[in-house]
Amino acid sequence: MILRYVFENGKLDEVEDQILAPILVCSEPDQIEKMFLQTHFDLGQHTLSSMLDENELPRIENRDNKIVIICKHPMHMEMMEKDIEFGVMSLGLVIYENRLLLISNEPIAVKELVSPWAHVEDVRDVLIQALHRSTMHFHEHLRCINLAMDQLEETLEELVNEPVASQQLKNLFSFSKSMTYYANAVNGNNVLMERIYNNTQKLGFNDNQKEVLDDIRLDSAQCCQEAQIITTVITKMTDARISLMGNNMSILMKRLTIISLMMMPMNLIAGIGGMSEFTAFSENYLHMPMSVSYPLLFLMLGIVGILTYLVLAKLGLLK
Repeated sequence: MILRYVFENGKLDEVEDQILAPILVCSEPDQIEKMFLQTHFDLGQHTLSSMLDENELPRIENRDNKIVIICKHPMHMEMMEKDIEFGVMSLGLVIYENRLLLISNEPIAVKELVSPWAHVEDVRDVLIQALHRSTMHFHEHLRCINLAMDQLEETLEELVNEPVASQQLKNLFSFSKSMTYYANAVNGNNVLMERIYNNTQKLGFNDNQKEVLDDIRLDSAQCCQEAQIITTVITKMTDARISLMGNNMSILMKRLTIISLMMMPMNLIAGIGGMSEFTAFSENYLHMPMSVSYPLLFLMLGIVGILTYLVLAKLGLLK
């Protein structure tokens, strides 16, 4: 779908059909729209495919008659299959002399890219607004991630002790994985902002626009740092939970071992009491009554146990 906008008193006004509209927003293009973009806007197939590829790295290319920018933009929560995931899409921006083309492979409205209160007069103002709104969206999503981390902290006991801990741990792994890609997208946008700011004169930005880009660059750097901190915290939270689950399993095995040790003397007594061959052997061949043979047997078993303990202690296996 292609939407066309014109400048009207510092705002963007949508028009039905105007071939020379300065702002065009193309989201989820079909094959016919892709052919239209390649034909009328001098976009190669590789360039267009890169703009629609969610795994494409953010970059900027300054060609003869246009400037091609690919940046990352956070997806809406309702677009994701799982609440625990945070999706990122690629956003392509192509600046011609007096026209701006925005392309994405996901549905996106111009109000997400340009603030309703912003004053825009040319295509570079719209570009700055799109970069600024993308950075602000990342900031808002990082706040949501912080809230999700607080909820994960509250479920620590349930994660360690409850039978559903494995499923919750799986969700935590999924959350950590998606956050890693999220932080990578924020970092890519930060590098892109640095390149744009360092080439403002070459890209045709005036002094006022350069000041705004400087503010966006600082916001992007702060967002990048925050994303890296959250990623580190989530990784440490995951490691801590795995350690806690392992410690809980060790405590459980210790309890089972204690129960086994409690049952061992009873098993030993029951086994000795059932040794009819030993009774017959001691009375018929050793001519020793049970009152003598069994105390000697217990004494020998005690000596064997003490020797075993000393050997294990000597080998350092009891530490």
